[in-house]
Amino acid sequence: MKLKNIYLLVFIFILLFSGCTKPAKSKFEVNVEISYSSESVSVINKSVSEANESITLKISSPLADIGSATLKIEDMNNTSNIKSVNMTAVDQYTYTASFKINEAGKYKITGIFLLGGDTYESNNSLILNIYDYQKELNPNLKFKNIKTNEIIDSTELYDPYRYYTALVSFDNNLLYNSDFTYKIYFDSNLIESGSLKNKTFESTPMFFENKKHTISVEVYDTQNNGFGRTTVEVNPKNIDTTFNFSFELHKDSFNGDLVSKNSTLTTNEPLYALINLNEKYDLPASYTYKISTEDTTIESTMLAEKSFKYGPFYLKDGDINLNISVINEVTEYSTEIIYPLKVKQFDEFDATLEIYKKDYMNKNILITDDTTLTTRDPIFFKIRVNKNYDFSNDLKYQIILKKDGKDYKEPIELTSNATELETNTMFFEKGSYELDLTIIKEDTKYTKKYYKYFRISEVINNFELEYTLEQKKSDGSIISYFMPEEINVDPLSDKLNEFNIKFNLKTAYTYPATYVYTFSVNGKDEYVSEPIQTRTNTVFTSYKFPSGHNLVEISVKDVDNNFEVKKYFEVLVKEDQPPDLYRVTLDNQLVYSYDPENNISTINNIIISTPTTNPIINIEFIDESFIKTRSSLTISVKVYETNKNYQFSLLKDNLPEGKKVGFYGVLEGITLDSTQTWEIKIDSSQIVDEFDNSKADKYDSEPYSVIFKTK
Repeated sequence: MKLKNIYLLVFIFILLFSGCTKPAKSKFEVNVEISYSSESVSVINKSVSEANESITLKISSPLADIGSATLKIEDMNNTSNIKSVNMTAVDQYTYTASFKINEAGKYKITGIFLLGGDTYESNNSLILNIYDYQKELNPNLKFKNIKTNEIIDSTELYDPYRYYTALVSFDNNLLYNSDFTYKIYFDSNLIESGSLKNKTFESTPMFFENKKHTISVEVYDTQNNGFGRTTVEVNPKNIDTTFNFSFELHKDSFNGDLVSKNSTLTTNEPLYALINLNEKYDLPASYTYKISTEDTTIESTMLAEKSFKYGPFYLKDGDINLNISVINEVTEYSTEIIYPLKVKQFDEFDATLEIYKKDYMNKNILITDDTTLTTRDPIFFKIRVNKNYDFSNDLKYQIILKKDGKDYKEPIELTSNATELETNTMFFEKGSYELDLTIIKEDTKYTKKYYKYFRISEVINNFELEYTLEQKKSDGSIISYFMPEEINVDPLSDKLNEFNIKFNLKTAYTYPATYVYTFSVNGKDEYVSEPIQTRTNTVFTSYKFPSGHNLVEISVKDVDNNFEVKKYFEVLVKEDQPPDLYRVTLDNQLVYSYDPENNISTINNIIISTPTTNPIINIEFIDESFIKTRSSLTISVKVYETNKNYQFSLLKDNLPEGKKVGFYGVLEGITLDSTQTWEIKIDSSQIVDEFDNSKADKYDSEPYSVIFKTK
């Protein structure tokens, strides 16, 4: 059975069944839409001569074969004027209809679908505006030259590159003095629209170029649905848009000396250019003025003015062809002048680039190829500029520092009119350095480059110590001893025991360092300086050496790295005191002792718990001076209880030559017990100091004697 017959049976069944039910609403869910020319538009504007329309109606269910459709056309200005147009089914979902409207007006079109007694109206409707171009508005166009106020019609040629306004007028017999709107198109571009009541109006200015233009005006009678359009073409006059210009080149100012072609100039002479245009036809255009050489654009500026001046500018050395050109940015017409010149290089300035370091006295030391620089040297750079003529312009300085061929630290850039510049002090790591300096005078681009190379070594941790002893004389004069090893002082002579000690350092470096100076006598610090940077003539004044033999140590220490240098010498201050008996021990017990600082002698009776045969004896002597050495010492021992006398030869001990001397030996044949009284005697002529002092000489051969008891 055909599908159409099936739908028909279903439809009949529905009709029969519907007679038994309440017709409250449709049996189908049907959506209806209409469209114009297959486009979903809502408003259509048409001329009455073109109002042959084709409308499409679509339904959402395949019921077109069993239903019917019509178009309802309603005159919106006269709602009682309603027309109906039957539609033809194209397929199961689509209807179409064509119709023609002969009267201008505004119409609303709605789609109606009928099925089984139910009516379905389209969800949307179309608004159709029909205009009668022939009987409505007919705008008339003329054009006014803004500059001259000359009025032309569309058949006349216009002056190109001028602004014109459109003068619009029209026959308004059908307007009934109502409001109307308008639109103006210039070369298909909408340039103006608005609402007016006047019969004539003037548009905004339009720029007419040197070509054919199309101007269109549309006028709408908003109350009576009137419409009119006028389109015209206008053409330009044939004009000459070429131009030329005059050019002047001056030195020093715009009013300075005139520079002619092939003149000879220098690179530091300021030049000023003057350009004036001469047009055959006045053009409201912008012009690009350009001044250039073969490889450099000096200036390029776009202006609306017919004249241009520029300066100062400078030329580089050589045979220069100065090119001056002007371009009309509207017509793109251009012309140029070539101005040949000879330019000589002028050395505007010279400069020196120097490297300095500061020494420990904060003095500046100029670095040469032979100068040693270390990581502890404070270094700075100095630039001096010598102007070869008077100018006040700033100079641009660029300083680049490289280490081992690579950029080191950030480049320094500054601009200044100072002729002497100095950087802050800097410390550098070990390595090879290159210092590049570029100086630029911006206005003339005069440039000078300078290079310096230097090397930084590891710090030098050594120095030499020199010293001088200055001895005062009784007459006030001074005797100087440079680095002596030994000085003999006789207090009874005219050379006094009063000295100045002067320190001097010899260093292979100059960087600042901090030192401590020390002066010691016989192991005791007599002078310790505060940490100071002084390296020359550090003086410890008015020192008196103790009597006798003095061992002197002077030292200097670099507190930054603990490097230290020590020097030694001896000062012998003559004295007349013989050596003293210092210590006597018997069988490791102290029998006799002497305190030289307090001049106190002490004799001890020793305790013998067990008799000792052949006891060991030790004897020491002390003096302010060195005691002359001898290999042995003869002593005598008397034991009173046995009334026996003994004589022994003692050997020198291992004490070095100095202010003490000792002897030891075994007392063979003697038994030491707890009931004895001993007397030890030593011939004092055996003990002599370096000044030949002996107790024998001073006290008539009085021996050294010690008497003690045992218990």
